[in-house]
Amino acid sequence: MINRRNIALLMLITISISSYAQKVKKPNQELVIVNGKILSAKDSAQVNEYYYAGLREKVVQNQTLAIDYFNQVLKIDPANHFAYYELAQIYYNQGALKEAKEFAQKATTIKTDNEWYWLLLASIYEDQKDYALLVYALDELIKIAPDKFGYSFERADALFALDKDNEALLQYQTLEQKLGLTDEVLRGRQKVYLKKGEIDKAIADLELLIKNNPTDERYYFLLGDLYFTNNKMSEALDIYQKSLAIDDTNPMTRLAIAQIYDIQKKPKEAFDQLKIAFAQADLNIDAKVKIIIKYFNDFPDPEALNQAEALAKILTQVHPDDPKSFALYGDVLFQQNHLRAAKAAYESALKLNQNVYEVWDQILRVQISLNDFVGLIKNGEQALTLFPNQYSLYFYTSIGYIQQKQFDKAINYLQNALNFDIESSEFKSQIYSSLGDAYQQQKKYKESEGAYDEALRLMPNNTYTLNNYAYYLSLRNEQLEKAEKMSAKSNELEKENASFEDTYAWILFKQAKFGEAKIWMEKAMKNNDNSAVQFDHFGDILLQLGETENAIILWKKALNLEPNQFDIQLKINQNQ
Repeated sequence: MINRRNIALLMLITISISSYAQKVKKPNQELVIVNGKILSAKDSAQVNEYYYAGLREKVVQNQTLAIDYFNQVLKIDPANHFAYYELAQIYYNQGALKEAKEFAQKATTIKTDNEWYWLLLASIYEDQKDYALLVYALDELIKIAPDKFGYSFERADALFALDKDNEALLQYQTLEQKLGLTDEVLRGRQKVYLKKGEIDKAIADLELLIKNNPTDERYYFLLGDLYFTNNKMSEALDIYQKSLAIDDTNPMTRLAIAQIYDIQKKPKEAFDQLKIAFAQADLNIDAKVKIIIKYFNDFPDPEALNQAEALAKILTQVHPDDPKSFALYGDVLFQQNHLRAAKAAYESALKLNQNVYEVWDQILRVQISLNDFVGLIKNGEQALTLFPNQYSLYFYTSIGYIQQKQFDKAINYLQNALNFDIESSEFKSQIYSSLGDAYQQQKKYKESEGAYDEALRLMPNNTYTLNNYAYYLSLRNEQLEKAEKMSAKSNELEKENASFEDTYAWILFKQAKFGEAKIWMEKAMKNNDNSAVQFDHFGDILLQLGETENAIILWKKALNLEPNQFDIQLKINQNQ
């Protein structure tokens, strides 16, 4: 309500006259009495010295000393309104409203016609939500500055807050007589009408404005909004369409119409309006981003995905110089698992602005999904030059190094990540799990087991860790009972995962439980019948069950997928 402006210093003059007590009774407020006295020349000089010293300290933000100087002024001259005003300002800026109110009231009691004093007091009353006293202060301001109509609007707002709706309407009527039916008068009056439930009067106001200004689309839009908020959709649609006839390039009208079509269960018509609105460059990109993000709530619904992609593509065409458009387009494509297209969109975003961490994070995730580990390392290293304090970048880059069999670098990056304060136990678990993988490849089995154990301590249901830890133990033929329990748990937590089922079958095989191993391997083959590892393992199991011919068939399938597996060829040769 009240305009918070810097309240100017007024009349910096030496006080050499006496001030007498003035009594001003305010509504719901105690009587304010200030006693003055005649000052001697010596007192006036001392007051002048203290006052200017207080101003100097106030300017350099030494408020404690400033307060002391102004209080010294008041000890000599208890009716010095300048000092009261300065003290009120200081306390107000410190948020000490009680003290600010006391000093501001005394300033206005002594100097009743000072606009700045009353303006400060009104601000204090507003912050205290004392609307009755706010009305009183605004009445004084209107008397002092009758041509500043802002005070009258603020008075109407205060009356509205006091539920004095009829008085507020009278205030707007007075303003209309002076200013005409302006937008501000209209909005204020409509607010009162709507509160009172007098919708017809609010509509009549807008219809009058439209009649007097038939080419001004603003009033059509206001009337459409009024109909819309009162659930009169047909009337709102009619008015918005009339507004569109005046200016069919206004994207806000298109958005309003789209919203009505959406409510009326006309998705095609709604989407057509959205596309036209999105093609308008003067519709703020942030407004468009918010609309697209709403679609994420309906993912993975195909219609929502397709519409979000279409709108995001328009965004890149209309705002080609804004990295947000490409970043959002990449996010939508990522949600559809269009990973290569998402990567291209993120790269476009980074060309426009490299300093957005979230885009780097996303592009590295995409490269992991694409098994683009060379690109992952390259982008990860570049991202780290820009964001060296982001532990996730060390983790992502380490994955690239693990896949490229550069295990020393991978371990170094993972340990760097662990030097940060990582709040997410899940993320920290993933880091330890990858550390276990890297140590395993270096045959540092003690360190590997320690890392896996820590990963599971942080996240006992980490299926990735449970599976890998169990599988590597089985390869070394160590702690098979522990490996079996971990593998069984991973399969319980994540069913129909062929890799997990293969691990469990292999552990059973290592325990000479060949019949059970066959059952679990059949499950794995059902969920993935194109894995060389699984064909190899299944062949080994069948060989132990005496099904040599079937074992050879499976080993040959493994060789077709990975021809350079000489150990598999050796098994075929030995058993033919």
